Amino acid sequence: MKNTKHNVVFQLNTDNINEQNALMTYVTNVRNHWKEDVTIQVVVHGPGIGMLRKSKTMVGEPLKAVMQKGIQFFACENTINARKIEKSDIIENVGFVPSGLVYIIEKQEEGWSYIKCNF
Repeated sequence: MKNTKHNVVFQLNTDNINEQNALMTYVTNVRNHWKEDVTIQVVVHGPGIGMLRKSKTMVGEPLKAVMQKGIQFFACENTINARKIEKSDIIENVGFVPSGLVYIIEKQEEGWSYIKCNF
């Protein structure tokens, strides 16, 4: 059986702390299973954007821990602009995408697996 590189994009758009904590578990489990053979990106938009805000996050430490494992997070600029959030309030090392939904669609078109992270 040959090793295949896996690409997974997670979507989070909820401010529910239980769902944000579940996301941390999900990405950790996927990373632990495939180790270096997986690329994981998380796109955060809508009400979920608070998870990535320095001033609002309730999962700051777990977020930093999964980012140190190579999991990439992206904040939706449409959401940031609509909610008048300063980019300086977004946690360090989080990337930005113009539109979270468009980015997710593009990843799916490239063959990435898609996981919507809500209960």
